[in-house]
Amino acid sequence: MSVSGWSLRLSRQLAVLCVLAVAPLLAQAQGGRVTGTVSDSANRPLDNASVTVVGTRYGAISDVNGRFAIAGVPAGTYTLRTQRIGNRAVETPNVMVTAGATTEVNVSLTAAALRLGGVVVSASRRVEKITDAPATVTRLEAAQIANSVGNSFAPALKEVKGIDFIQVGITAVAINARGFNSSFNNRMLMMEDGRIAVLPENGLPVGGFTTIPKVDLAGVEVLVGPGSALYGPDASNGVLTLQSKDPKQFQGTTLEVAGGSRSFMDFQARHAGVTSSGTFGYKISGEYLSANDFENQLRYAGNVREQGLGGSVDWKTDVMRAEGALVYYRGDGRLEFNAGGSKSNGVGQTNVGRNQLIDWQYRHAQLKWTTPRWYANAYATQSLSGETYAINRYSSARPATPATISDDSVARLSDFPAEGRLYAAEVQGNYTVAPLLNTRLVYGAQLRRDDVSSKREWLIDRLTNENIILNQQGIYAQSETPLTSQVRVVLSGRYDKSTAYEANFSPKAGVLYSPWIDQTFRATYNQAFKTPTSLNNYFSIPDFVKLAAGFGGFGVYGNKDGFTVQNAAGTTLATYRPLVPEKNTTYEVGYKGILRNRVFVDAAYYQSDYENFISPLVTINAHLSGTFAYDAAGQRIVSTNGAQSVLTYLNLGKAKLKGMDAGVRWVLTDNVAASGTLSLTKLSKVEKKPTDPAAVLEATALNTTPTKWNVGMDFNAPGRNLLGGFTVRHVTGYNFRSGINAGVIPTFETLDITFGRRIPSLGAQLNVSVQNLAACSNGTYELFAGQASPGTLKRKRGCNIGRRHLEMINMPSIGTMLFVGVRYDR
Repeated sequence: MSVSGWSLRLSRQLAVLCVLAVAPLLAQAQGGRVTGTVSDSANRPLDNASVTVVGTRYGAISDVNGRFAIAGVPAGTYTLRTQRIGNRAVETPNVMVTAGATTEVNVSLTAAALRLGGVVVSASRRVEKITDAPATVTRLEAAQIANSVGNSFAPALKEVKGIDFIQVGITAVAINARGFNSSFNNRMLMMEDGRIAVLPENGLPVGGFTTIPKVDLAGVEVLVGPGSALYGPDASNGVLTLQSKDPKQFQGTTLEVAGGSRSFMDFQARHAGVTSSGTFGYKISGEYLSANDFENQLRYAGNVREQGLGGSVDWKTDVMRAEGALVYYRGDGRLEFNAGGSKSNGVGQTNVGRNQLIDWQYRHAQLKWTTPRWYANAYATQSLSGETYAINRYSSARPATPATISDDSVARLSDFPAEGRLYAAEVQGNYTVAPLLNTRLVYGAQLRRDDVSSKREWLIDRLTNENIILNQQGIYAQSETPLTSQVRVVLSGRYDKSTAYEANFSPKAGVLYSPWIDQTFRATYNQAFKTPTSLNNYFSIPDFVKLAAGFGGFGVYGNKDGFTVQNAAGTTLATYRPLVPEKNTTYEVGYKGILRNRVFVDAAYYQSDYENFISPLVTINAHLSGTFAYDAAGQRIVSTNGAQSVLTYLNLGKAKLKGMDAGVRWVLTDNVAASGTLSLTKLSKVEKKPTDPAAVLEATALNTTPTKWNVGMDFNAPGRNLLGGFTVRHVTGYNFRSGINAGVIPTFETLDITFGRRIPSLGAQLNVSVQNLAACSNGTYELFAGQASPGTLKRKRGCNIGRRHLEMINMPSIGTMLFVGVRYDR
């Protein structure tokens, strides 16, 4: 039977089962409705408040107008519990519900100085209490972000449980979760306001190229663990979501000016408002940042000294970004158009060296429509590499090129010009089936089209003279059924089809048990996949290393269709299949709960099985020794200079990973809280074939610490207009291997402190942050004559104020960073 026939038969069987299950329930008498408005002490509506009927499975989340509606509640007298992050929980007793009638209950919440719990979106693609979410997820709210200094929310990610936080510069960070990191990592999907935020030409997340200034961030969510069942490809290890502010909810003007170490300067501004009728809203925001980054100089193989234009690498980093939006409000719905762009300069790491980023641009335009039950989204993004060039290629080419050829000309010969366009659209619905045990459904469909060009230089478009076009379609659905007031079952899945690889199905299943309010035990099964990037599939650079005339060279080629290797007699020596997506199957158990309204605990144990790792570049033949590579059409791979030794990507190895992520937040008083996280990771098993090349060791390298933890305290005293805190972070040393970036990252600890002072009379707040005020490290690298970077590790434990420590091989060690900022809100 064909796949389509099997799917049709299965669909019919499921439809029959659903009808049989629903039919008797439809005959039951309908319950009543509880509706109302959640507001603050100033009578302003509050969104994202969780309203639950205590002792039942019924509940709702308030919308942007503070309204909520709970349907299908059996007749009786109940207590309503209302809670929201940043506010004190309230219980409303003696709420009488009558069958077929509506009971109106309005709730007022007062502000709380410190947060505990809250609501999230990314775990189920709908608003839900964090204690109900079937995954490990952390949310940073607008207030937390506003209390940070500088251009980015990134420092706050240091305290997120399960996250590998890697500082690679004064403003640049890299994040990953649950292992298998690399210098060119795309295992975590990044989303911005519902947009897929990746660079199509290389598959990397947008990261620091984001168009959203910090002053326009309403929240940041980090989902740790597989997310493909709802988000599709490349959510193998997690999802990072940025949400910008709504003009109606966040009106007014914000200005922020910051300065600090290494000539750091940051200027941000935002203005938003609505028309007198409240029908239209608007916002505009922008930022300019500049700093002299930490720096180091590499030495490449062959004793090649790293250099850039003018003889040295330019370590000045700067970025300009801006965005704006127009919003039309009608009842519970909103229609938004937004657009933005950024331009960046700096240094970026790769597996073979570093890139000098020169005028790298990223842009987006988006139209989205939202109602309580429907969401539609269409957008386009574009990335342009500008004058960016590969520092490692320039460093090798400059000494070998006549002095009569300018540095700019050599840089152009060392560039990787690229343009990536991403077009996407999505429709999503949600529905609560009251007769079916109040089952909540989320379902949607997504279309995506990537248009990639290397300007006919280093991808397959140099041969086809046409841009690379990749089309992808995905459909997904999730149901959450409360079998009883304490037990819920979550089932979800996503089907993705692409022109770049065979169709994939990503399932998820979970059982959640909530014996008490705001406490949930869970067990889940998840499967996710990471797709080959455009580089993996479509690289095409003959003579990347060129030999003498007529002797060919070493060429880099993508593995979209596979290769064979033959000897001079035509005997096949090896066959390499085309790349397939890497798969991650994870089993997880966890607990989330709020104890006595003072302690929030989130802990999870997981086991992940990985297979079909996508390797680094592997040499599959040696043409000088008489073995030759052939493509899928049977054509020998040659250049104008002769035969090629082919470097390409392969699927290699399997691995089993075990680990634990835990976080605790304890509100000691109304103004003081303590927090801590702990993550343990262990690579328990690696499988490889005897015929696998040595690159399998890099493909299956865990590249993460076995133990990381942080502890800290924070305080917020509104009466005295003071806030602040400190965080101590520990990372146990580990081996890292990613291309030329191979070595040991020594154990280190760091201390960060923050302090804030509100000035109500001016509508301002002063923020001070000292990152890495003090640090301990178990060693430093020293580069001896003739050695390639990183050199020799000198193991010696040391602790001091201002001490530098290393977080990424072949990137600069990081020292103390002081930032002082003033934020004005009106």
